[in-house]
Amino acid sequence: MASILVTGGTGFIGSHVVELLLQEGHQVMVLTSSSSIHPNIQHLRSRIRLVHGNFGNRELLIQILNGVDYIFHAAWTSVPKTSSENPTYDAQTNIIGSIQLLEAAVVSNIKKVIFISTGGAIYGIPKYNPIDEKHPVKPISAYGISKMAFERYLHFFMKNKGLEYTIFRISNAYGKRQNLSNQQGVIGIWLQKIVKGEQLEIWGDGEIIRDYVYVTDIAKAVAGILKYRGKRRVFNLGSGEGYSLNEILSICKKVSGKEPIVNYKEGRSFDVPVNILSIDKVKKELDWEPVTPISEGIKKTWEWILNKANET
Repeated sequence: MASILVTGGTGFIGSHVVELLLQEGHQVMVLTSSSSIHPNIQHLRSRIRLVHGNFGNRELLIQILNGVDYIFHAAWTSVPKTSSENPTYDAQTNIIGSIQLLEAAVVSNIKKVIFISTGGAIYGIPKYNPIDEKHPVKPISAYGISKMAFERYLHFFMKNKGLEYTIFRISNAYGKRQNLSNQQGVIGIWLQKIVKGEQLEIWGDGEIIRDYVYVTDIAKAVAGILKYRGKRRVFNLGSGEGYSLNEILSICKKVSGKEPIVNYKEGRSFDVPVNILSIDKVKKELDWEPVTPISEGIKKTWEWILNKANET
């Protein structure tokens, strides 16, 4: 049994990771900037230690990290859209804040930091698909740049301070507990708009291809890293398959039984045409593979959104 701090543990991916870590018998502390108990972890409240604060608060971290073995860093203050709109804020809060997290980890003798990175934005325009971990890292968005910068700092701290790390470069995550208000995650956003009878927007002709992976599949790989004794530090985490926006739209229509109005808009410069991750390494090293087919995952997400709508 290990003692673990999860930053962003009330969030979409983080809350699922917290849930699995608890199931495996670990002691879990969640760091959150929210002053209230988030609905995502309300059912776990009695089993976790909840600390209110920012992951860039070095002094607070040093206070709470005594006796902690591992840090899962899932918190990030921006999403692709907001990071491009305000790259200064993105860099100040995420890169600087995360470096302070690493400094506190060194002082506190943390065994390893596990970082939730991005596979959708960090590689930039692919030279080939599916993209493996050896692919050049050349992000074209501020979001990808800040994630890349922190990955570099993780390597720096390992080489210079002996702080071990694992990076998960995750493709397009979707599913239960997704934050539908931050304009990230096309599947959840579209399904919510279908429930509300609102128009859907597609940037470009709908042929942009992405790799979508269900959130509980992600959490199993991330939480399972504590059992890994190999030497690999960077893993892609996705489905290994690509679907166009038009294909996703078709599945959403079938699952919901509705025919939404769709507005095709001019394409955006920062949208990579095709992004499919190779997951050969994570399959081999962690004995993991996604088990949720895209149609089943979208159906589960639809049911969750319907339940949320009925509660309000």
